[in-house]
This record gives sequence, structure tokens and C-alpha cells, in this order.
Amino acid sequence: MPDRGVTGPEAQGVGAGPSARVELARTLREWRARAGELPQKTVARRLNIAQTTVSRYESPDGRHPAPEAAVRALWSCYRLAEEDLDQALALRARVDEELRAGAASAEVAAPVAAVAVAAGEAVGGAVVVAGAGEPSAAPAAGRSRHRVAWVAGATAALAGVVVGGLLVHRLLAPTATTGGADEARPLPPAAAPPAAFPTTDFDIIYGNTSTKGTLTWYNRSVGLSGQGKSEDSAGCRGTTATSYSASGSELGSIHTGIVCGASENYNVAIPADVAGGASTVRICLDDGATPPAMLKCQDSRRP
Repeated sequence: MPDRGVTGPEAQGVGAGPSARVELARTLREWRARAGELPQKTVARRLNIAQTTVSRYESPDGRHPAPEAAVRALWSCYRLAEEDLDQALALRARVDEELRAGAASAEVAAPVAAVAVAAGEAVGGAVVVAGAGEPSAAPAAGRSRHRVAWVAGATAALAGVVVGGLLVHRLLAPTATTGGADEARPLPPAAAPPAAFPTTDFDIIYGNTSTKGTLTWYNRSVGLSGQGKSEDSAGCRGTTATSYSASGSELGSIHTGIVCGASENYNVAIPADVAGGASTVRICLDDGATPPAMLKCQDSRRP
């Protein structure tokens, strides 16, 4: 099935106009066009990533924004001006802001929806059938406005009743020290917190260079965080990570960037957009060339 377009805050940002995710995807498409309309397969081969990964980064709906490391790698591949990279990194920073804003909105919406549902249950569904007794000859718009006002008022009133009732119940309820027949029954054990996503450590050493860190196995991606190290400026190194399904099909690939005579941290996401996520990830220390040659690899399986 084709991807559905992004809607809501992700697609439209805070103000009018396209979101940063859409603008970033458009920028990456324009970069490739300015580099001579290189085929996506050629770009993927040069960066040692899957062609589908390049396609996702350029998708017009912006559903798969390229990580910062990928933006830098594409800029280097296309040999563009410094100002192009600065503009793209600014867009990438806006993407992070939009994602954080979207997460905050979801956190606020959840308790508001819960209060509305609780209010409807408290009156046996009165919120749903509000306005059922209105004259049928009234204009539809008038009925809608009356229904919205009635629901808003009823929800606010019922929320007050519920909160007030909880306070009164807490004041009057017997405590654990009451004793006798009125002694309070023990509270049920608190629900266990959701299990954390599994992790796997890796450590690859080749001569005086290395890459090591941690994989975090999410549902539809794999987090890759760690450090690449090269002690000789003439011996540049990069880290390439590729995810695979249980059947061995490649799901996505990412390159963290190149280090030469230095140590640099990385924190990126490897695409694995299938139910259950990736089954295996292959991490390779490469020579930093274009395309890179893999010097030493390590396979990690999902715990």
C-alpha cells in the first residue's frame, strides 16, 4: 500500500505553509537535481545505503525525515556549498522542534479526552444525545451551536462534580489506621511500568580505529548511539548500519559520518518500518571513502 499523506501538526507545522519535514525532503530532492539528476540508486551506492532509504528521505509527505548524519553525508556526496548545508541543518533542527511540539500536544489531549468520556459515562450517555429534545424545525447550525455549548457546560460541570466527589470520598474514606470493622482494605498493587525497549551493545575495533555503542530495538526503527574513533588523521573511518527483517530482507541503512584523527559521538535511527521492527542489524566500520569499503562488521540480533 502507498503511504498516506501526513496530516495535522506534522504536515502543516505551527504556522501557514509546509512543515519543516516537507521542506527538508524537498531540499534533498533539489540537491540531487542540482548534482546532475543522479539516480537514487547511484546515491545509495555511494553512501552504502538502500535505495529505498534515499527515496524515503525525499518523499514529498516528509514522513521519514533524514537524520542529521544523513543530511551531512548527502551534502558531501553532492559537493554543494557550505550555505546549503547550513540551511538544511536549520531545517533539521525545526523538524526536531515540530516533533517535540507534536508530542506535547498529544500529552495534553489525552487527559482532556478522558474527562469528556468520563462525563458522558456519568450521565448515561447524555453528552452523546444532547439536543435530542430540540425542535426538529430549528436550523442545523443552531442545533450544532446549542449542542456544543450544552456539551461544554455539562462537561465542565461534571468534571467539577467528579473532582469534588473524589476529594469528599478521600476525606470520608476510612484510613489504614482506623482499625476494627471499618479498617480500610489494602490498595491493589500499582500497575507495573511498561517494559523498556531491549538494547544490545556493540564494540568493533580495527587497528587504532573503532566504533562502539548501543542499539535500541524500537517497534519500527532501531536507535544507534555510540562513538566513532580514529587516532590517525590519515585513517578516516565511518560507521555503516543496516537493518534486516526476520526473512533477511534489507529494511534500511544509515551512515553516521566520517571521523579523521578524532572521536565523534553519533545518535541516529536506522529505518525498519515493518511490524515488529528489525530482527538483525549489521554494523560495519568502514574506510570513509565514497563508496566506503567495509573493514570489519558485527551482526546483532534482536534480544
